[in-house]
Amino acid sequence: MRTYVSPIGYNSTSVVRPVFSRGLDSGDRVVLLRPNEESDEERATNAIEDVSRLFGEIEPDVTLSTERITYDEYPTAVLECSTIIRSSEGDVIVNLGGGARDLLVPLTTAALVHAELISETLGFSDIDGSVRNVELPVMTASVPDKAYPTLTEIARRSDSVSVPTLTEVLDRSKSSITRHVSVLEEAGLVRSEKHGRTKVVELTFTGELYLRTRDDR
Repeated sequence: MRTYVSPIGYNSTSVVRPVFSRGLDSGDRVVLLRPNEESDEERATNAIEDVSRLFGEIEPDVTLSTERITYDEYPTAVLECSTIIRSSEGDVIVNLGGGARDLLVPLTTAALVHAELISETLGFSDIDGSVRNVELPVMTASVPDKAYPTLTEIARRSDSVSVPTLTEVLDRSKSSITRHVSVLEEAGLVRSEKHGRTKVVELTFTGELYLRTRDDR
């Protein structure tokens, strides 16, 4: 089961295309976000009805609901979007395309805070109409002091680095470096993969942002 969370303006394509790009199955849920006050109720209703019709033609057993967001109070809007993400079931897919900026900014903020709850984040381009995967950084990530030198050494490399190399350069035991890498990977700051029998590690987008914010302190 998947739950799609998406703002919707007057263009149903910005909702429909991202959902269809990932598939729509029986039991899936689509949550449409609209402001609590409409400037053009008729156009908004037509867009929502269009989404409902298109989804119904593909998969009748889909739940479509509309949530009203307090667009003119940013903290309230963020908390309302947060509640929707936290209460969603199954794989949560957030679409950061379409809809008014008054909703996109709070939804983006909530998505950043709850990145670990989101299976995938999509963006619908107003420029070329494409659907792209958006890598959300984990803004709540933290690093134990003991693992920080390992993180900075990984970041110093323009490419991936092996655990044996980290062990040699940092003059630490393999078990210590392996433990550091595990902690950093769990926090989303690095990613690793096996090359034969050797594990290699590289910095993630989250890790790069984390180091920049730590440097600013």
